[in-house]
Amino acid sequence: MTAAAILSKAGLKVSVFEAHSRPGGYLCGFERNGFAFDTAIQWLNQCHSGGFVHRLFNYLGDDFPRCKPLDRISRTRGQGFDYLLTTNPLALRDRLIQDFPDDEKGIRDFFHDAKALGLRWGRLNDRIRTSESMPHHEKALHGLRMMGWCFPLLRHIRISADNGVARYFRSPELKKLFSWQDSFMGMLMPVAWAFIGNFHIPPRGGGRSLVSWLCHRIEATGSTIFLNQRVSRVLLNDRGQAAGVSLESGQTVQARHVVSAGDLRTLYDEMLPSGIVPERLRTAVRNADLYYSMFTVFLGLDCDPASLGFGEEMLYLVKDGLLRAEQYGGDPEKTALTILAPSVRDPSMAPAGKGTLTIHCLAYMHSHNAWHTEEGRKRGEDYKAFKQQFAEILIRRVEEGFAPDLRKHIEFMEAATPVTYWRYTGNADGSIMGTRPTGKNIRALVSRCRTPVRNLFLAGHWADYGGGVPIGMQTGANAALMILNERKPA
Repeated sequence: MTAAAILSKAGLKVSVFEAHSRPGGYLCGFERNGFAFDTAIQWLNQCHSGGFVHRLFNYLGDDFPRCKPLDRISRTRGQGFDYLLTTNPLALRDRLIQDFPDDEKGIRDFFHDAKALGLRWGRLNDRIRTSESMPHHEKALHGLRMMGWCFPLLRHIRISADNGVARYFRSPELKKLFSWQDSFMGMLMPVAWAFIGNFHIPPRGGGRSLVSWLCHRIEATGSTIFLNQRVSRVLLNDRGQAAGVSLESGQTVQARHVVSAGDLRTLYDEMLPSGIVPERLRTAVRNADLYYSMFTVFLGLDCDPASLGFGEEMLYLVKDGLLRAEQYGGDPEKTALTILAPSVRDPSMAPAGKGTLTIHCLAYMHSHNAWHTEEGRKRGEDYKAFKQQFAEILIRRVEEGFAPDLRKHIEFMEAATPVTYWRYTGNADGSIMGTRPTGKNIRALVSRCRTPVRNLFLAGHWADYGGGVPIGMQTGANAALMILNERKPA
């Protein structure tokens, strides 16, 4: 969407083909019984006035919906602890020192290193341009700068979660607070971003309001969005260059450039002729480390979630005494839960006097007998029954760990499995953010904006490592820049 908006603003005629009835992928959301739901976990980065997301939106039009700063960022609650991270992370530091005085030095070092990491990460705000769009001399200079930026991070990136915790903390009780993340960087980054005020929540109306505005900008500048139009093939000319797309309806559309924001495996294995993409790259993409999928329970409540104790912060509900792998293994009885109350942040998401709540649990496509689906991932009665059973377990855990009266306030419930996310996004195994920033993926150059096929580009979270609105906009802008450079070199 970002690439389309930029190219359309530049005067190009752009056609956007969306496979479903609503554009936006994970930001499309849905409505039921007067309740509005975001389909993604929502915290946003780089949306402050100097952030690159804000700057890109402002370039497209100064009437874009503003994201609101998030003060109460995250709350981690276990059977023996309850800690809140806010935009004043030193308050959390001091609370931890008070509770664990023997670990004072390690706690201070942890927050010191997190602050340094946040300040260093903030420098990326002006370095979002991909080296793929640069001439050779500029690319070399950019590489040296990024190497200098990255080198101090290696001590955090290369260490395991358990070893990272042991580097700073000795108390077994304090270590429980960090027992559920699968990487050490996953522990540091929220604190790092808190130090630089890099947390925002979606504008009024949720994440879909950003998509709606981008659609408006695309259409206002003379381009078109086609819904319920799935692309089946990328067309090539006699020189092997991308020259348009073929739709499942049988229609073909000619184009000088094509930008794909869909699943990378599908693009390389199904949408392009055999032999066009080098087998080495296709194999690397098939074997790439992907982000997990998710099981999500969407609840419409007959009351304001604040009356049950929920705030604007993201609530992590974890169990004590489990191995780290069990906290993100996908077992509904053990896996850490992420809980949001979107209507506390934005009352427009629910009817007056009511509210919305979402419960998220890491999940994997091949777990639980492939979610009791039938051949071809068809959803039969066994699938529906198991989905309901899984959702009931998560609701019970929230009642036991935080809100005892939750169930009696449920007015509406829907649930999404990895199969659901796969159906609506096409992402391999329902992955929520594409390729992970692992050494294996980076060495294989799995995620890039430029593909081996001339005039075919990638945007979205398959074009870089990570996901979310910032990555989607960054890669979309880079794809647009490369197309504009090819049409009219600087």
